[in-house]
Amino acid sequence: MFWKHVLDQLKVPGFPGRPLSIALRMTLWYALSAFALVFVTTGLLYWVLVNSLDQEDLRDLADNLNNARLLLISSPEEQVPKFTDQRPAWAPLQQPEIYLRVLDVDGRVITETPGMSGELPVPGRAELAQTSDSEADGHNVFANSGKPFLTLIVRVASANKNAPPRYMQVAMDRDHDDYLLAQYRRRLWLMLGVSLTLCCLGGYLIARAGMKPIESISQSAARIRSTTLHERIDTNGLPSELRELGDTFNGMLDRLEQAFQHISQFSDNVAHELRTPINNLRGELEVALGRGRSEADYRDILGSCLEECARISRLIQTLLFLARADTAADVLQLEEVDVAKELTTIESYYEAAAAESGVTLCVASDNGLHAQLDRTLFQQAVGNLVSNAIAHSHSGSGVHLAATADHEKLNISVRDTGCGIAPEHLPHVFERFYRVDRNRTKSSQNLGLGLAVVKSIATRHGGSVDISSAVGRGTDVRLVIPLRRRSYAAAAE
Repeated sequence: MFWKHVLDQLKVPGFPGRPLSIALRMTLWYALSAFALVFVTTGLLYWVLVNSLDQEDLRDLADNLNNARLLLISSPEEQVPKFTDQRPAWAPLQQPEIYLRVLDVDGRVITETPGMSGELPVPGRAELAQTSDSEADGHNVFANSGKPFLTLIVRVASANKNAPPRYMQVAMDRDHDDYLLAQYRRRLWLMLGVSLTLCCLGGYLIARAGMKPIESISQSAARIRSTTLHERIDTNGLPSELRELGDTFNGMLDRLEQAFQHISQFSDNVAHELRTPINNLRGELEVALGRGRSEADYRDILGSCLEECARISRLIQTLLFLARADTAADVLQLEEVDVAKELTTIESYYEAAAAESGVTLCVASDNGLHAQLDRTLFQQAVGNLVSNAIAHSHSGSGVHLAATADHEKLNISVRDTGCGIAPEHLPHVFERFYRVDRNRTKSSQNLGLGLAVVKSIATRHGGSVDISSAVGRGTDVRLVIPLRRRSYAAAAE
């Protein structure tokens, strides 16, 4: 956690508030973790070396002490052997210097290696009193010259039981050991520096290699424009995590491409639908301005222009409604609606149009059927279905409007016995501006947006719309809406 906190605080120089790149973070994490492992291992090896040297010196010191003690025990009390300071010819130069000293019970020096008193002071009586017959633990001390020594003191019993014991002190010069450890430490610091450099270099290479797939994805994404939405990220050879990211990104591109195609097609359709009434308006006005006309002629021309303006207005209003529905700009105004009463109102509104077309309009609904609906949108959706059914029915046929409730859902069915729709057109009838046959409808005001509006309204209520049809037998459109809805946000989820 400490290193994570440190890395989180690091910022790119010259860019306040901008954190380190992933590659640099990976390099730092790898370098720190690898160097920490090398450092701990090196420290452990150094500790083992120091401990080994201590144990080896202690064994050598104990061996020398045992030999000197045996020699002292075997010698008469009045003939204590004299120690020499001459190094044996066979002894290597790096062999440490060993000093021996024999003391009596009062702490007086009986004999010692020449020069020992100049290096190490004589132990006091209190120190000798704590000495046992067995081998004692070694003590590291510094001599008067500053050299490090390892010392041992033991009590040596006399061969004569009535004679007082004597004490023997042995000391080893450890200056050479310190020199070896110093040399070893210098080499260790050098190796640690090299290791840190290699860890950073290795971490950087590993990080760059690990970031190559991400860079490839970034480069592929940078090449994508509105005109190249067909391009996709190649996920072959990517790690599993990045392959999932690439698939997600490709899925997003699929949706964007479909949206762009939809927008482009929608724009073309809008332009086409607006071009016709505008051209009609222009033609009518050009005719009116071509020569002088009577008042009746002007009234006819103005009436025709008014019809085209109304058509443009309806188109704009419908497009505005669909745009708001797509962006969820408006919240549904839900209220408790008496479904039977609303269907009766719709029947009364379209009764005249049905009679003019020679179509019988029938309504059937369960009594006491209520639902939480946006009254205006509900009337618009059902009205569009009824209007389409009347427009596509021949004289003498009928349109049946029914409402039922099933499993907390409101089912609205609008069925006619008209000409029907071919199977190849059914999947597209809810698309905007889609018209099966311009010559089939009796209404010149048909824009191909009615069913698209119905689908949008059903979706905003959390419902759905379905259609079935057979050529020559009629069409049945079913609108399914939940009886209870909390809000549009809940429906959208």
